[in-house]
Amino acid sequence: MIVRVDGLVLRTYRMTESSLAVVLFSREQGKLRLAAKGARRPKSRFGASLQPITFGHYLYYRKPARDLQTLSEGDTVEPFSSIKSDYARLTFASTICDLLDHMTLEEDRNGILLQTALDALSWIDRIESDQLELPLWYFQLKSAGCLGYRPHLSGCVMTGEPLVEGRVWFSPEAGGIVGRRVEGPGQWIDQTTRRFLESLQIATPDRFEMNAFDTVDREETRRVLRTFQMAHFENDRPPRSFAALDRLLSGGISMAADATPWASERTL
Repeated sequence: MIVRVDGLVLRTYRMTESSLAVVLFSREQGKLRLAAKGARRPKSRFGASLQPITFGHYLYYRKPARDLQTLSEGDTVEPFSSIKSDYARLTFASTICDLLDHMTLEEDRNGILLQTALDALSWIDRIESDQLELPLWYFQLKSAGCLGYRPHLSGCVMTGEPLVEGRVWFSPEAGGIVGRRVEGPGQWIDQTTRRFLESLQIATPDRFEMNAFDTVDREETRRVLRTFQMAHFENDRPPRSFAALDRLLSGGISMAADATPWASERTL
C-alpha cells in the first residue's frame, strides 16, 4: 500500500554504502522507520529532504509486520537552514528531535505533538542566541501534556490546596507541585521558577513574555524539567543529545556559536 505523510526527520542511519535508514515522525502515522535506497548517492532523488531537522512530504510503501518500510519519495517543505548553519541552534534543535524520538513509540499517532515540535523549532530559528534554552523548555513542558503527564504547577497536586509563600516542593512522581516535601525524587524550587513554568506551560511562542526568561533561575528550571522528563521515560537512559547540550551550556553558548556542526548521519 502506498502511503503519503507529512513529517519531521528526526535522525538517519547508514544502512549500506548507498542507502539510509530514516526515523521520521509523521502527522498521519506517528513515528516511522524507513529505508531510503540510494539516498547516500551524490545524485540521490531524495535531495536534502532526508537531512535531520527537515520537515517535508514523503511517500512510502507500507507492508504489515515489516520493521523498515520502503521510502519512495521525499520533498522538502521546511529545511530549517539557519538552524543547521549555527552550532548552538543545531544543538538545541537536535535535542528536541532526540527527545521526540526518545519519548514516542512507533506508529503512535500524535499530530499535536508534532506541531509542538515544529513550533519549538521555528522558535529556535528566530530567537536571540542567548535565549535558545527557552524553546527547549517550551517543548519539554508542552510535550508532557501531549503525552498525558502534564505537570501540575498551580497548586498542590495531592490536595488541591493553594500554595504557601516561599519555596515549594516539586515531585516528578506525584506529578508536580506539592504542599510539603514527600518521599522520592524531587527538589525545592523558588516561587519565581514555579510561576515561570506555569506561564510557559500555557503560552504560545508569539505571546510569551520574554522578560520572564531573564529573571528566572536557569539552572533550577533546567534541573526541574530534566528530572521530570527522565521520570517518565521507560528506561533510565538519557537521550544522547543531553551530553552535547550540557557541554554547550557549560562552555557558554557564545563560545560554540561559530563551531562546525557535527555530522547528521550515524552509522549502524
